[in-house]
Amino acid sequence: MKNTESWRVPVRVDLAGGTLDLWPIYALMEGCVTVNAAVDLWIEMEVERAGEGFRVESRDLELSFESAEWPEAPPVQELSWVWRVMDAAQVRPARLALRSPVPQGSGLGTSSCMGVGLLGVCEGLEAGPALAARVPLLRDLEARELRTPTGWQDYFPAALGGCLTLHWDLPEPRWETLSPHPELLEDLVVFYTGKPHHSGLTNWDAYRRFIEGDQATREALEEIRNITLEMVLAVPRDAAAVGVLLEREGKARCRLSPSVETDAMRAVRDRGRREGWYAGMKPCGAGGGGCCLLVTPKGRREEARAALVSMGLLPLDVSLTSKGLHRLRS
Repeated sequence: MKNTESWRVPVRVDLAGGTLDLWPIYALMEGCVTVNAAVDLWIEMEVERAGEGFRVESRDLELSFESAEWPEAPPVQELSWVWRVMDAAQVRPARLALRSPVPQGSGLGTSSCMGVGLLGVCEGLEAGPALAARVPLLRDLEARELRTPTGWQDYFPAALGGCLTLHWDLPEPRWETLSPHPELLEDLVVFYTGKPHHSGLTNWDAYRRFIEGDQATREALEEIRNITLEMVLAVPRDAAAVGVLLEREGKARCRLSPSVETDAMRAVRDRGRREGWYAGMKPCGAGGGGCCLLVTPKGRREEARAALVSMGLLPLDVSLTSKGLHRLRS
């Protein structure tokens, strides 16, 4: 690419409150919050603004499409989400190439964060309130792409950066930035279970039962809401409390669906408790596979990472980051 701009956008981990960000759940329950954070696992994008025709390329998938005019439908089905976001952008570059180190189904909000990156790159918006204001468009585009109701907390770490509390008490969420306790940053482990998940299907099951008035679903979501309110207080103050709350949130989430917890997660909990490196865990996203967020007792993080490797599970080398979508400048 000539005269290229290089951009990157983070994915996210969710600490508590997932599923509460689906409308009308948060409107009907009241007092709903979510807590999530950007992590330094970057989706990279290169763009060339000017040129003849259009070319879009996914380097990790080794797929691309090109056309003299912008296509009216996705030419490559595997790139339909990329096409959909670019199609909705106010402007679009002649050339765009992207590489994602995170597979779909990771539970790290990859498709949502990628959507933020694509829209921001097309319109020249780095992380900040102007980009966050475009999130409702992305929410509706992703619901159309997946053909299911979608939550929309995942967009905000990419659009704003940092660790966020999102309050769902208005038509659009209001956000606050949290400063995680230093010990929490030292004791977090994100690992991949080896099995992808489908958040749309998992969320849809809970959504349907909530709308139909299922009392057990309602009680589980109310517990998740209450845990998340405690998480807002714990993140900046008490790393040990975060581990306890992750464990409680994970158990409440299992009440939404028995498929949330996998055999790999149960094995990690059992071994970690026996060996003393386990303080709390929850699935990232809707669960049923993908990644998990694990908190270890102080000073036991590397022991936990080694144990995960010996179990055939992949700990990811990630940390929380204050950066959202940004352009790299030489």
